[in-house]
Amino acid sequence: MPSTMRPSVRVLTLAAVLMMLAAAFMVLTASVPAETESLETLLAYLKSPTVNTRRDAAKKLGERRVRNQLAVEALTAAVTKDSDSGVREDALTSLGQIKDFSVLPDMLGALKDVQPGVRGVAARSLVALYTEHDIDFITNRRSGWNLFNPLLDTSDHEIVEPFILVDPQVIAALGEAARSDNDRDVRISAIRSLGVLRGATAIPQLADALTADQDIRVEVLRAFIKIGDPAAGPHLVPFFPDSNQTVRTQAMVAAGLLKYRPAVEPLIAIYRLGPEKKSTMKLVTDKVKGRFTYLPPRDEAALWALSLMPDDRAEQVFVENMSSHDGDRRQHAIEGLARLAKTEYLDKVSQLILKDKDADVRLADHWALYKMGSTPHIMYIIRKLDTDQAPQARGYLLESNPVDLYSHVNSSNKAIRQGVIEVLGRIGDAETVKELEPVVRTSSSSTADAATLAIKRIEWRMAGRPRASDDVLQRPRRAANP
Repeated sequence: MPSTMRPSVRVLTLAAVLMMLAAAFMVLTASVPAETESLETLLAYLKSPTVNTRRDAAKKLGERRVRNQLAVEALTAAVTKDSDSGVREDALTSLGQIKDFSVLPDMLGALKDVQPGVRGVAARSLVALYTEHDIDFITNRRSGWNLFNPLLDTSDHEIVEPFILVDPQVIAALGEAARSDNDRDVRISAIRSLGVLRGATAIPQLADALTADQDIRVEVLRAFIKIGDPAAGPHLVPFFPDSNQTVRTQAMVAAGLLKYRPAVEPLIAIYRLGPEKKSTMKLVTDKVKGRFTYLPPRDEAALWALSLMPDDRAEQVFVENMSSHDGDRRQHAIEGLARLAKTEYLDKVSQLILKDKDADVRLADHWALYKMGSTPHIMYIIRKLDTDQAPQARGYLLESNPVDLYSHVNSSNKAIRQGVIEVLGRIGDAETVKELEPVVRTSSSSTADAATLAIKRIEWRMAGRPRASDDVLQRPRRAANP
């Protein structure tokens, strides 16, 4: 029986089938693990006339994580010579994964590539030489806000350890890209990279980038926080009265986090101006803490910043807000007094803690009482490590005396035990190492691993660098059954 299907319909049907087969083939080839293809095959594919074949080969050479000289040379040639920007991007990503610093000049050269996409990936790959944990945000759009610190993205908390030494050439090249690249997204990638790598020597270039639009200003201010150097302080003060609420809030809180003391008087002056005039709807929207934004009124932002650095000049500002009807203001005031640690406020805070219904403020009250000399109140803070207030509690414990945490490294609660050990790794000293060594020898594997990491963080911080020759921490052998 002759077909009644029209020729045009048959052509379309055939085309659809071919497309489905092609898609299936691509899925199958993409799913082939890198280790199942020989090095010779991937090197050959990297020279294929088919762009997708070259891209796939470039990716898989990185996935192997093998520092093979032939692979490194081939990927470097792809970065510098391949006509397809996608291949250059994938080759750069792979070089970052392989972590061979011999090709650093070529990776730095990619920051000058004609294609902005390649330059952005170059920034990310330079960071990948030092860390690969949660750094996709460097070339991605922002995806949300952190509940505890709304000035930082939920996906950009990564910062290299202080003892990681970053090649000055990397910081210099990223600084130049942050200051002068003609593509906005590339500048943002470079700025974020400098934050992750603690690029303090690039502070002048980052300061130059503050002349750009408000979004780039915010990125720079966030990078300053990550870098953590008070040398950025002078660049913050001019933005305290900025007309953009996000910029001025970020600048003020950055000054507080960096403990930049010359900012105290300007912050008090901003506080005395009171809140800016806004509509009721705007005020409600900005005060929903932990949802997309937390942009407090101008005077509250100044209070928040002042609370982050102990300075007697701000004492009266804190006192004025201790009994505020606004929970955030009360919390900032109590935290500020906690950092001043003046015992004359013990009775007042003790009274407030009995009647405050805000859980975050009550936690701040306990911390203030601890900082004012009532040590037993640290128990309340430690218990919160196993609750939804854990980030707030951890922040307070990072400003505690390590000695007051030692008795909790063997807590029966795993969340508390490991939370305390992690904090001790951040704030501990040689005496802390002695306290944690028995934990390594006698605890479960997960706790022993947490204690080992804490010990090494302390030792490497004191030494200024990781020590590859360290002895393995030994557990005692169990006696054989009789």
